[in-house]
Amino acid sequence: MNDINYCGLSGGKDSTATALWLIHESGVPLETIRFTFCDTGNEHDFVYQHVAMLSERFVSWGTAPVITLKPERDFLALAKWKHRFPSRKTRFCTQFLKVIPTREDVTALIRSDHEVTVHSGVRAGESVDRAKLLERGFDDMFGCVVNRPLLHKSLSEVIAMHQKYGVPLNPLYAYGFTRVGCFPCINSKKSEVKLISIHFPERIDQLRQLEADVISASGSSIATFFHRKTVPERFRSRVVETRKGPMKVCTIDDVVRWSHTGRRAMERQPVLFEDFWADDATLVCPSGAGMCE
Repeated sequence: MNDINYCGLSGGKDSTATALWLIHESGVPLETIRFTFCDTGNEHDFVYQHVAMLSERFVSWGTAPVITLKPERDFLALAKWKHRFPSRKTRFCTQFLKVIPTREDVTALIRSDHEVTVHSGVRAGESVDRAKLLERGFDDMFGCVVNRPLLHKSLSEVIAMHQKYGVPLNPLYAYGFTRVGCFPCINSKKSEVKLISIHFPERIDQLRQLEADVISASGSSIATFFHRKTVPERFRSRVVETRKGPMKVCTIDDVVRWSHTGRRAMERQPVLFEDFWADDATLVCPSGAGMCE
């Protein structure tokens, strides 16, 4: 039986720190390491470029290159198939775009007589639920042992690992983004929507088209990228008829307009990391899978 030390990369700080630990500090043979990246189809180009850079760096250190996993349906195709975008209460995005492709890859390795250990970058400081996790134990979702080497590490230690091994953070962090797993994530903060509208307005244009495509495919004008309750009702411009009567929902343009309001709205200049990362809890994907960081 051959050992496989498995690590999924998102292009974010925690999965990268896990990879650095695995290569430089775990002591496992480099030839046993398998890095994968799930391409959701909803990523900024910086993420693809960053993962490609990491792959080259890892190969120079003696590992195999990063393997890209493709889901059965990418983000847009999935939304069309579901006739809606994911939301906080219906978080099917992580499941279909990351968990299932990764689980299928891990299962195939196990069936090929490999003993797989998945190394995850979740940290206890991120949420109450993650603080309850064991550092190492069998995981039913993947059907193998999951190791969490960063569980008791702080955010500053994660950043220090990048500095120690000369690996830059994903460029999106320098713009003030706290999430880089999707662009944007359906759970993005108000400040992040504003950042996108300022620095990457072309992405807003793309999201407007995504909404139109899903509405066309589903026949439902309720299908908007962000859930209607993302913004106060006074900012919702689209009125749709439901069984219970008319209801107002928010388009991507409504969310952008809302993001530029309020005394705490961000300025145009880049934001210091510590201003955004003062609270780990704001960085966590509510799916709990730990695959978007």
